[in-house]
Amino acid sequence: MNSLMKKAIAVAAAAATAIGLGVATGATANAADNATLTVSTADAKFAGKTANAYRMFSATVSGSDDTGDKAVSYTLDASWSRFFTGTDAAASGANCSGDAAAVSTCAYEYVSKLTGTNLVNFATKASNWAQKNNSGITAVDPSATVSATPTDGKYTAAFAGLDYGYYVVAVQGASVANTTGQYATLVSVDSAAVTAEIKGDLPTVEKKVDGNDSANAQIGQKLTFTLTSTIPDMTAYDSYTFNFKDTLSDGLTFDAITSVKVEGAADALVENTDYTVTKPTADNGNQLTVSMTDFKAKQQANAGKQIVVTYTATLNENAVVAGKGNTNSAKIEYSNNPSTNGTGESEPDTVRTFTYQFTVDKYTGDTYNDQAKRLAGAVFQLKAKDGADYIKFVKVDDTTYRVATDSDAADTTVQEFATPASGKLTLKGLKNGEYLLHEKTAPAGYNPLASDIGVKIDGKDNGTEQTDADVTITYDNEAGANYGQTATDGVIPVKNSTGSTLPGTGGMGTIAFTVAGVLIVAFGVVWAIRRKRA
Repeated sequence: MNSLMKKAIAVAAAAATAIGLGVATGATANAADNATLTVSTADAKFAGKTANAYRMFSATVSGSDDTGDKAVSYTLDASWSRFFTGTDAAASGANCSGDAAAVSTCAYEYVSKLTGTNLVNFATKASNWAQKNNSGITAVDPSATVSATPTDGKYTAAFAGLDYGYYVVAVQGASVANTTGQYATLVSVDSAAVTAEIKGDLPTVEKKVDGNDSANAQIGQKLTFTLTSTIPDMTAYDSYTFNFKDTLSDGLTFDAITSVKVEGAADALVENTDYTVTKPTADNGNQLTVSMTDFKAKQQANAGKQIVVTYTATLNENAVVAGKGNTNSAKIEYSNNPSTNGTGESEPDTVRTFTYQFTVDKYTGDTYNDQAKRLAGAVFQLKAKDGADYIKFVKVDDTTYRVATDSDAADTTVQEFATPASGKLTLKGLKNGEYLLHEKTAPAGYNPLASDIGVKIDGKDNGTEQTDADVTITYDNEAGANYGQTATDGVIPVKNSTGSTLPGTGGMGTIAFTVAGVLIVAFGVVWAIRRKRA
């Protein structure tokens, strides 16, 4: 048995703090130890997860911090003997030997000299060893559950009634290193109340659409989605489940997996060899699943590297227009318990794809209001301002047209659309950008527009899954020279005027004047003849 005098304790505590072990001690003593260890984190993804504590060394404490004469001695728990005497790669690396006392002394001296990266690596090995099915090491009973809600910004889990000792604490499934490279927490419980930070990380997934958290697209447009995760350390497991699960919205049609790649690898993984694909259908909730095959055997050597799934999908005719957008999310299903082959799921990561619409309101009259006369029969076409061709649409009903997709039959698509009796026509499924609305034919009896109407759609990704994002539609009557008018509720008033009747020369008034003129001339002739005879 080894005694740690005050100076040695101070050095060890300083080293632990320097590498993020975060040990803090209290001064209250309870009978039969009866200590409480509280671990905490600000990371919400640990909420509700199970934490396990494994005692590596028992501890005897004498004196106290208050009097300055505190001393701690440690004895290796017998169940950890193989970890320190083993020569395989998973063991500690101490290579201790001899009887129990000699192994305990060797183990203590080995751990007490670890610092920096070596101590972090030791924590990983100890955590993996404790969790292995055949380790013979038993976790503290009961385990602790990380709180579902934070207190002062922290999610906590508490182990009560502990005997003093040196503990390894691991959250179930935390098989990925955190930002400082740590997988587990090492903490000396040598007072009545001890706190420490949760170390390690859980598998996560980051989803992007066209490289961003959101995209705007035209119906029929193909989008590229990427799902990025980190290969976990699977040392504690005999086999490991690792599946990408991506739920597509009704507005997206899955096309194909284009690649599954591991960071640094020259070649992509091979479908039906390294992974299998379950395509989204109505029966499986429109869920795409990419399941890794023999993941531990094939990828343990790449622990800590990124693995990226890339696939394409097309925005279809069922796409939600504006509002909250078309949301779809991905998560990772992963092994989280070496003893039971249990699995957990990561927090989902969501992206949104937006598409937009505007309404043409055809009217005539001096005032635009609900009482203004609406005009039917105005024929329009629409194209991107910098586009060569007019956009193809499919008629949804008398008042609505949506952008056509490649799967729409050619005989159902149109590039011209006429206003109905209501005068209102909605064009849906458009992406952000500038457009030219061309009136090809004016209603009968009305003059055509002098120029195209410029329309600009400017949608924002500033909402949430519960709130609508903003979209602003502006327009002008000068082919997009100056978008000086805002389309309230996305409605663009388009006025047509009747032409004035041009003057004619064949009316009854002219004939009457002609007859009158003839009679005056005739009367003059008769008067002149009579005067001559006289």
